[in-house]
Amino acid sequence: MRVLVTIFEQLVPISGGGTPRIRAIIAALVEKGHEVSVAASFSVEAKTALQILQCNEVIPLKNVSRLDKNKIKKYLLFHPYNIGKIICKAKKEKPDLMIAHNSIAGLAQLWTKKFPHRTQTHLVLDMTDLIFEYLPYYRGDVSWASSLLGLGRKLENKVIRETDKIITISKAMRDVLIQKGAEKRNIEIVSDGVRLDLFKPLGAAATNLRQAYAPGARNVVMHHGVLDPQDRPEILVDAARIVLKKHPQTVFWLIGDGAAVPYMKKKARMYGVSGNFFFSGWVPFQEVPKFISACDLGLVILPNSLSARIRVTLKGFEYWACKKPIIVPKLPALKEIVTHRESGLFYEPENPEDLADKICILLEDKHLSKNIGEIGRGLAEERYSWSRLASQFVSKCEGMLKSHSAIGNLG
Repeated sequence: MRVLVTIFEQLVPISGGGTPRIRAIIAALVEKGHEVSVAASFSVEAKTALQILQCNEVIPLKNVSRLDKNKIKKYLLFHPYNIGKIICKAKKEKPDLMIAHNSIAGLAQLWTKKFPHRTQTHLVLDMTDLIFEYLPYYRGDVSWASSLLGLGRKLENKVIRETDKIITISKAMRDVLIQKGAEKRNIEIVSDGVRLDLFKPLGAAATNLRQAYAPGARNVVMHHGVLDPQDRPEILVDAARIVLKKHPQTVFWLIGDGAAVPYMKKKARMYGVSGNFFFSGWVPFQEVPKFISACDLGLVILPNSLSARIRVTLKGFEYWACKKPIIVPKLPALKEIVTHRESGLFYEPENPEDLADKICILLEDKHLSKNIGEIGRGLAEERYSWSRLASQFVSKCEGMLKSHSAIGNLG
């Protein structure tokens, strides 16, 4: 089949977010012999991106960095252009299938079918988040963001209701999508996962990193990924202040960057614990396993918000793959994959005292910590490898096309 995959993020090199998932799906499509075109942004030449993805064609889109403090304004400028480019491409090529990552890219594929001389293209929405749940947290970026919120949610809900199939990441998100008007029979679940060839326990490289960025530390507690205001990561500074009273030789690694970093640094200075924090700035995706391998435990920080309750973050699987124990918020989607005191520890979201308590438990109980890491690696191998999950995703797309083709033949 001819497939057009769209994502409004930087796909090469991988920039986090949904890009590891989409890269895995593209690889599975190519491996199964499908003709694949990819519309995304790239920080390399199109020829290089084509060689890396091994697909038939790439369609470069305008890029907005996830770390840009004015990203909402730039989204409003660039996304209409990107949507138009995808519509023109789809109208010309008439792919059998369009796979769009999240609702903005989904809007492009939906409008492709709405325009005159519509195509017979089938639409699959890869839904891993509710984009317009984030907008209120960026009102400082654009004062008129609230006026866009209602329109954005209406458009997102329209995509959810009218796409041919939704593949999402959790039962919790499936239930919310049904509340927004999606048909239950049109929704399937394929979890997020991890690249086991990249994320695995490492030796000397990890030792060198620990010596460089946590010299003399007895414990290293790590969080990695974008530090955005909507995830309220500053709770980690509050928890660290408590942990350090019991375990003063602990260093907290924040591997990544984001709009919340300046406030977190200010708070750490105010508490007098900035010397126990290492803010790395942005780190290439391929380097993250070294940092994970050099830490003692990994954190997932999310608040008790709608978007967070339905989300399963990549970092949990990546910690597991490196045999590290995890501490995650007790939220519905994460409860689907983590078993307390077996494959991780839960803390009450937005409760720094409880987060600090769980960190201390793992720092003090080395046997429990090791067991959780071992079980996590086993789960990653058994259930959450990208190669396995992406193949499932593609099989569901192929099944949908076969089903529609059979119905068409009967007609």
